[in-house]
Amino acid sequence: MQIKLLFFAVSLSFLSTVNIPVFAQTRPLPTSATNKVEEQEKISNIKKLLDVTDFKNTVKLEMMKFKDSFKTEYPQVPAKFLDTFLDEFKLEEIGDELIPIYSKYFTNEEIKGLIAFYETPLGKKTLILSPQIANEAGEIGQKYGIRAMLRALEKLGLKGLKSK
Repeated sequence: MQIKLLFFAVSLSFLSTVNIPVFAQTRPLPTSATNKVEEQEKISNIKKLLDVTDFKNTVKLEMMKFKDSFKTEYPQVPAKFLDTFLDEFKLEEIGDELIPIYSKYFTNEEIKGLIAFYETPLGKKTLILSPQIANEAGEIGQKYGIRAMLRALEKLGLKGLKSK
């Protein structure tokens, strides 16, 4: 039971840290020759978009942050387990799972537009700054959530509960 709970906690922590949907539903590929060619071009462009946005490096960095955070939160878990667990995250497989998601929400032309944008100086700056902006926004959200919780507790007369 403890192993199942530990596995669930590790998985949930990693997925929420990386913030990447890894459980994608796949669609059947079109059957006509023209659609197959178009679909293959779109898949190729999605892969290029993942490369241009440095998806693999971003995941690697998030995995390192996750590892440090997890070691602090769960010091009783052997390092060997955590290393083995993280080794099981195959970036190629995760990227392959993202393809149907991008394909579902973006046309091939839109994917090409995203690639073109991320290859511009502004696009490159966006890629560099997005993680920092997300971290800072997350901190604001967390602080705001604590303040809102404290106000709710006070409003309900539950003053005995306190946050850190």
